[in-house]
Amino acid sequence: MKLKVDKLFSSPLWVVFSTEIIKLLRSRKFKVLLAITLFPSVIYLLSPNPSGSGVEGMRKAFQTLMLDLLPNYWLGIIGQLIVIILMSDLLAGEIDRGTIRLLIAKPLCLSELVAAKFLTGLGTLLLLFGIPYAVIWLYNPVVYGAGVDGLWEGFSDLLYVLGVTALLMASIGALSMLLSVVISRPLYASLATFGLTFLLQFLIPQIPYISNPGSYTLGYRAVLLLRGGFREVDLSRFQGSPEYTALFFLSSTVLLPVLTWAALERREFPD
Repeated sequence: MKLKVDKLFSSPLWVVFSTEIIKLLRSRKFKVLLAITLFPSVIYLLSPNPSGSGVEGMRKAFQTLMLDLLPNYWLGIIGQLIVIILMSDLLAGEIDRGTIRLLIAKPLCLSELVAAKFLTGLGTLLLLFGIPYAVIWLYNPVVYGAGVDGLWEGFSDLLYVLGVTALLMASIGALSMLLSVVISRPLYASLATFGLTFLLQFLIPQIPYISNPGSYTLGYRAVLLLRGGFREVDLSRFQGSPEYTALFFLSSTVLLPVLTWAALERREFPD
């Protein structure tokens, strides 16, 4: 068992992942993005406006707050931009600076490089969004007088909303990485990805003959996924299958990195 663990931590994939994520967490970019994602949590800390008390009231308030902030802020335009900006730079930055030649010169295949970069971005995003979620989760039992029992009872809600966020962010991030390899410039790749997601989410709902056009937005899909785990609020007006939605985003999260690897394989990186 120890041999397998040592082998894992000495693998090229782990070395690239650990190096890159430490570099990202120390960067000014991470601190600025964290301040942006923390903003709603800080506002909530200053004015929680509790309604009710106890564990039941706390869970209902947490779910209601997440149903408001997740589609409208953390996975709205601001949240999508954060994901796109972060993920677009992971590979395009290496290509643009020419440092990708140093990476592929090491005993590291392109599939491992794509996997390591993708996991680096996803891990960083989980921290960027997970910290604000955890702040609210830790503060809610104080506001509603739920105590330690409230922390434990609300932990499943925290994990669920973080899982939904990770699934949707992974899909957008994978698309960003694919376009960044095709375009090779972080800024242009970010603009292209945001433009594409904007077209898909904001223009399609304007087409009059599409049934329930609002369901094509990322915010709608986020609420639909939350409906599968949030029981304290009524979400019956959101039509659709959380299971099929999860399967679609999971499939795209797997397929898009494979396409990214294929695009990298076809590229040449001259000295």
